[in-house]
Amino acid sequence: MRTLIVFNVIQILLIAALLIVIKKWVHSERAQRALLLIAPLVTILFHYSSFLYRLLFTGGGIAYLAETPNLILPIYPCNVVMWCALFYGLLPSKDGKFALLLSDYVFWFGIASTLVGMFANVDFIMNPTLADYEVTKSIVAHATLLFNVLLIPVLGLLRPNFFRNMRNMVISVLAMYVIGLYCNLVFEALVSAQKAYDVNSMFIIHSPFEGLPFLRYPVIAALGLVVYFIIFTVCDVLRTPRGDRWFDRARTFFRKDKTT
Repeated sequence: MRTLIVFNVIQILLIAALLIVIKKWVHSERAQRALLLIAPLVTILFHYSSFLYRLLFTGGGIAYLAETPNLILPIYPCNVVMWCALFYGLLPSKDGKFALLLSDYVFWFGIASTLVGMFANVDFIMNPTLADYEVTKSIVAHATLLFNVLLIPVLGLLRPNFFRNMRNMVISVLAMYVIGLYCNLVFEALVSAQKAYDVNSMFIIHSPFEGLPFLRYPVIAALGLVVYFIIFTVCDVLRTPRGDRWFDRARTFFRKDKTT
């Protein structure tokens, strides 16, 4: 695990240096739009690089695709974040409700899923070496996605608002549950119930943690919402003047409700 930690620290330092350069030198809207589009495309390229190599040069692309479920469907949160980052980059306006939903989802869900994918990488745990391209590719793809996620606040596109943030996180966890149910159903219908169990999209069927069978997606999502509630409350306290914070507004609302 020491090798994985050192490798990821190096990647994070490189990402930080690149973001500092972007923050200092990239100011035009055209350049920012290009970055938001290129970054997810780089991640997608890494994600599919083994498949593309086999498809173009060895003839084993289809077999590899069949053995790698998350290339077919977005079975894990980071897969969904990757595609949502691309959709966000393609949007002509970053100010609409859907754009704000995507930016909230990509950043807040992306931070957790990319860091887990980097520091608790399943491929590395199963095969602890960076000499295997499949392992290295998996880690680097999560790092490029982390860069994409962090572009949002660096470019000034993260707009904290307690009520919108919480609403969008609730929408996000429900959407992820629906996506997970769909993916599991597809594998069960087209392959077998055992395949759906093995894929375990969004960890709905069983817990990813040995010895903690209760820790499936509904519980993980509920715990995540509690963490987001705390984070968004802290952000609200730090950014919003007294009297206009979410709990002040809620208290005022309930007091008015009692007097009517």
